[in-house]
Amino acid sequence: MPGRTTEVHFKSESDSSRKAFLNGAIQAGLSTRLHVARNVPDKAARHLCLERLLDDLMAAGATRLVLESDESLEQADRRIIAKHLLALGTGEGLQYMHCKPHEEPLLWVSDAVAWCYQKGGDGIRRAAPLVQDIVNCDR
Repeated sequence: MPGRTTEVHFKSESDSSRKAFLNGAIQAGLSTRLHVARNVPDKAARHLCLERLLDDLMAAGATRLVLESDESLEQADRRIIAKHLLALGTGEGLQYMHCKPHEEPLLWVSDAVAWCYQKGGDGIRRAAPLVQDIVNCDR
């Protein structure tokens, strides 16, 4: 992965590249919070996780949210975000956007962590140093 200028799709990488990427992210001091909703359909899980993420971002005073671009989800994401921020009565200072992974390389880290936790096993152990917290988004 070193020297690449295009995006990283963790599922397509070799094991050695995955290890190198995770080690580099760990050495860089990066961390993530994993938002999880179990036992609900994907669409509902995304909605629950996005709302909880917004709650967390507002509590932290965040000013920017970047989501990976997926044209099939963007319109629904924007509706969920706008509605939830309005319900919170906050969010004027939060900019949110959808970007392609090559436009925002930090999206590679979230992809890597999500892939590791979805795959399970040794991937969870390897990604664990990058996970600051696992947030249960089930209602």
